[in-house]
Amino acid sequence: METRLSRRTLFARPDPVRSPLAMISANCLAEKGAYCRTCADACLEGVIRFHLLPRGRARADVDTDRCNGCGDCLPPCPVNAIRLSGTMEETHGQ
Repeated sequence: METRLSRRTLFARPDPVRSPLAMISANCLAEKGAYCRTCADACLEGVIRFHLLPRGRARADVDTDRCNGCGDCLPPCPVNAIRLSGTMEETHGQ
């Protein structure tokens, strides 16, 4: 079986490969009011930042442009609130 390729298909740019990105769920201790920053401390790239919310809570945000998907933030999380996503849409909750 022979597959024919058009010039457009042959010379098209491939889809860019994107590393998995850290995604932090709502069961993060900081979102519940506990002072926990273990994921940010473990991130050597410094891509996890916390933004203060009312009532002593904080939201962890991941800089998706700088996250390299290394996974260093996963093991220290005491409630396993972090996972690596496969797509940008998954990371942004869309």
